[in-house]
Amino acid sequence: MIKMLALAIWASAIAMLAGNAISQWQAAKASPQKENVEHVYEYRKTKVINVPIIADGALLGYVLVQFLYGLDPKVMEKSAVSPDALILDEAFRTLYGDPRLDFRHLEKYDMDSLTKRLVTAMNARLGEGSVKDVLLQDFSYMPKNETPR
Repeated sequence: MIKMLALAIWASAIAMLAGNAISQWQAAKASPQKENVEHVYEYRKTKVINVPIIADGALLGYVLVQFLYGLDPKVMEKSAVSPDALILDEAFRTLYGDPRLDFRHLEKYDMDSLTKRLVTAMNARLGEGSVKDVLLQDFSYMPKNETPR
């Protein structure tokens, strides 16, 4: 009789411990852990900008550029200025003032340094981690004689 009672208590304890372990395992599996959740960025496309190329005091043509960038959605809520305007301003300043930009040899222009420089500048303006990356959507050159009048 005592053996039966001890066996019943032992079986009940094992069942309760197993049920508790399974419920904790299910709860841990259902709730995402904070360190495993990646930061979500929203990708936006800018409008095309025309950067004039001037050499020896004469207009030679335009570089046409369009960007795609990953932005933290929380930054858009806080920012008083549109992130599109900020990235286009920074890109225009960078391209217009860059002496290495040779319109005759655009294939040799270092696009990686341009995009990294834009990410650094945007994060300096909006806060670190605001912009994940900047991608080139379009980058081309239009000579002055081909521009529509």
